[in-house]
Amino acid sequence: MNTFRAVAIFPHIPAENLEQFCLVAEQLIAKINEQEFTLRYDIFFNADKTRCTVLEEFTRPEGVFEHVKENSELIAQLSLLGGKIEGSVFPMSQDGEAIQEIRDNWDSKYHFHFLGKTQ
Repeated sequence: MNTFRAVAIFPHIPAENLEQFCLVAEQLIAKINEQEFTLRYDIFFNADKTRCTVLEEFTRPEGVFEHVKENSELIAQLSLLGGKIEGSVFPMSQDGEAIQEIRDNWDSKYHFHFLGKTQ
């Protein structure tokens, strides 16, 4: 399976932005629930809701490009409300043009798969 996992962190959500951040996140989830290329998209807050972490999984590496394209307006709003995204990516394979594009041009921490549970 060549799924693609990512973590996106919105590092600083001021208290005055929290309500709007949550509303935009709900809009984003509604769109994502209709998109086949997204397997998982879970949003977490820290205890005081000043930081948000999103765990993402896509059917294939290209899915993350589709996600960004289809949801760019809402993602931009979340970034304005919660700070510039701090990203990490976790591809299951190191092959393909999408992986090369991400590795060469994205401002994300890149991780190489080593071991895991077999299915």
